Amino acid sequence: MCNPIEGCFSVLKAAVKRYLALSHGIMLNAPRGQMQEQRMQLLEQAAASCMDCINLRLVNNMALHCAQAVAAAKHRELMEYDT
Repeated sequence: MCNPIEGCFSVLKAAVKRYLALSHGIMLNAPRGQMQEQRMQLLEQAAASCMDCINLRLVNNMALHCAQAVAAAKHRELMEYDT
């Protein structure tokens, strides 16, 4: 990964998914004809609630990770994946 924002968005996306998983019942119990609006409101709430997971420390860590990946690629080092 050579773009720090990709890692930050990945963290945000995971947090939003966790929030939505906990709110699964709310999504399914919307009145007929209001499901789309209810889901959109829930998604907006999830984004607002999870936005604080993107902070300066995360951005700095992602930038460092990308810089290290680019430096390793320049030296033709093999990529290592955490599993």
